[in-house]
Amino acid sequence: MLLPRVLSAIVMAVLFVCAVFVLEERNFILALAAVVFIAGWEWARLSGVRNQFGRVAFAAVIGFSCYLVMNFNLQKMSLCIAPLLWGLALYWVVRYPDQLVWRLKFSRLLFGICILVTTWCALVVLKQSDNFVVWVLLLMGLIWGADSGAYFAGRAFGKTKLARFVSPGKSWEGVFGGLVLTQVGVLIFSLLSGFESSQWAVLAIIAFLTSSVSVLGDLTESLFKRHEELKDSSHLIPGHGGVMDRVDSLTAAAPIYVLLLSVFGWL
Repeated sequence: MLLPRVLSAIVMAVLFVCAVFVLEERNFILALAAVVFIAGWEWARLSGVRNQFGRVAFAAVIGFSCYLVMNFNLQKMSLCIAPLLWGLALYWVVRYPDQLVWRLKFSRLLFGICILVTTWCALVVLKQSDNFVVWVLLLMGLIWGADSGAYFAGRAFGKTKLARFVSPGKSWEGVFGGLVLTQVGVLIFSLLSGFESSQWAVLAIIAFLTSSVSVLGDLTESLFKRHEELKDSSHLIPGHGGVMDRVDSLTAAAPIYVLLLSVFGWL
């Protein structure tokens, strides 16, 4: 099982590098749309859609939604709903399993459309910026840093459960470890970039909020998988599960990150 996992990781790393450094804007947007389409197909499964036709149709709805947003140039405006979406997700996670609205298939499908379209919008906005490579690498660094810091801090110090009924393996100590690691990374990034103290402070706030909400993205998918009694969103990526299993944190972090960059005038 280790070899397929390693090979899959290498392939994903190569694809990520090509997407960031090689693809032009139009091809990047199309490649991103393909990823969102697959993620939508998997989300339908997490939402309780049993048949393949229904899953493909749902993915097509997401694809068409992305087209409409792009056609009317609503990418940045669409990001404004991200805080509401993830505020709702936080409520679902905190109240699990007592809260009932998320159990409705329609609620989960609508939520999936919103988070996948806003994720697509966020990455499109980043691609259209002058410093796309820097901003997208910083975004991925925050997500990976929060995840890695949480893993090692959780293994070493984890005692207090973060969300016992949703994801028993996660701890508050792990979350704090991830936040500390991302702040260290932001400090180093700011020093290397020659940022003033005020710029570093703004970036520290953006990093804190982005890293925090990335954890919520992971927890939300875990909630839906637990309800459907699924281990993975699919089996498309050998050793890694599905696309949603790889981008769950990104769906929460990217829209909030890009929205904050825009609010502070950095995009």
